[in-house]
Amino acid sequence: MGIAAGIMIILISIAHNVYGEKKQVPELKKITSNPVMIGSLRIMIFQGGLLLLAVGIIQVLVSAGTIHLPGISAYFPVGIVLINFITSLVIAALIHSEVFKVTLPQFVFFAVIIVLQILSLS
Repeated sequence: MGIAAGIMIILISIAHNVYGEKKQVPELKKITSNPVMIGSLRIMIFQGGLLLLAVGIIQVLVSAGTIHLPGISAYFPVGIVLINFITSLVIAALIHSEVFKVTLPQFVFFAVIIVLQILSLS
């Protein structure tokens, strides 16, 4: 279960970066040519994507027995994904409901990942 969760995290990290670069950045460029705005969006896209990539790799390595996270550190991969999930969910549900409607499949995908991560801890 942990390896499946890790692979899913890696896949969503790739999708995060590709979607951001191919869809969101061009859309923002239609609205503004401000390099700070465009650069800031690109930084946020790749920060999130690369953080998820790192968490996914760690999840796979832990689940494969290649590395060991002792004590409370065993909960860091699921904790990072939960922080990302809860932050996105709260903002999308409470502030930007139009985003929530579009990203609902992503929230379901993340919920599956989180369940798999939790089950792999046992």
